[in-house]
Amino acid sequence: MRTRLKAKGTTTIKSAFLCLACLSLSSCAGDRTAGGHIADMPHWMGGLPADAPPRRGTPEYDAWMAKRA
Repeated sequence: MRTRLKAKGTTTIKSAFLCLACLSLSSCAGDRTAGGHIADMPHWMGGLPADAPPRRGTPEYDAWMAKRA
C-alpha cells in the first residue's frame, strides 16, 4: 500500500513539472520578442522613454536621421 502511494505522488510531481515546462515553452512561442514587448511598455513600467530614438532599419529611423543631419 505504501509503495502505491509513493508511486502516485511521484507521478503527480512529474505531471506538474511537465505542465510547467509546457506552459514555459508556450510563452516563448509568441511572434514578438522581449524587446518588442519592452518597447511598447509605458516608461513608468520600465519601457523605453518617450525621447528614445526609433529602432534602426525602420522608416522612422531613416526620417529621424535625415532630420538630424
